[in-house]
Amino acid sequence: MTAPPPGSPPRRVRITSPRRDARPRAARRPATQELAEQTGLGEVYLSALLRAQLRLSVAILLGTGVVVLGLPALFALVPITRDIRVGPIPLPWLAIGVCIYPLVVVVARIYVKQAERIEREFSELVKAGPTAP
Repeated sequence: MTAPPPGSPPRRVRITSPRRDARPRAARRPATQELAEQTGLGEVYLSALLRAQLRLSVAILLGTGVVVLGLPALFALVPITRDIRVGPIPLPWLAIGVCIYPLVVVVARIYVKQAERIEREFSELVKAGPTAP
């Protein structure tokens, strides 16, 4: 097709009807529906949540286990530590019987805060829904 000469009006185009064969755009499905129906996207969301919870649990368990199991191992492997006394109480009894409990309480608080953070981030992700239409 050749271009019209300069100064001439543009060629008219007649429109006969709107395009009807186009499919309407699908509405965005909320992520909660994806989770409820257990679709592929819902499984991705859920597996991400479960992986984050598992990582947190394993990290807390390993950290606590090293301390809780490491103290008796230290006292068993290093004999001089069994003879140390803090006042009338032997150090192993004090460390294992008394000092472990505040540590467990602190670790439990850290675990709860981090678990709540993971759940909050998951809720925000689900509310936001998928980013691609």
